[in-house]
Amino acid sequence: MLQCTRHQPLSFSLWLIYHLDSVRAVRSMANRWLRPEVYPLFATVGVAVGICGFQLVRNICFNPEVRVSKENRAAGVLDNFSEGEKYAENFLRKHVRNMAPEIMPSINSFFTEPK
Repeated sequence: MLQCTRHQPLSFSLWLIYHLDSVRAVRSMANRWLRPEVYPLFATVGVAVGICGFQLVRNICFNPEVRVSKENRAAGVLDNFSEGEKYAENFLRKHVRNMAPEIMPSINSFFTEPK
């Protein structure tokens, strides 16, 4: 015999009705939220969560000022300027530094430069 949350015996037919009712609730929620017009919202929230997760992992694992282990925390403030500069001057920042601040340079030059 199956048990419900109130510790009363529950017959199989009552359990099946209870289970089907919860399945209907899940399907109702899915029909409400899983529509094509909601996909951009899911994509936007997914990208935002991904960026936040990336930044969190990057700061915890690679930031020289963050110390997770007890031994490193006991060391206090360290003067490790070279390690901090290496963290701050990452590959993306070095790559973008020498580029023109334009998103679409070919379109900008097409409309601004005379022929």
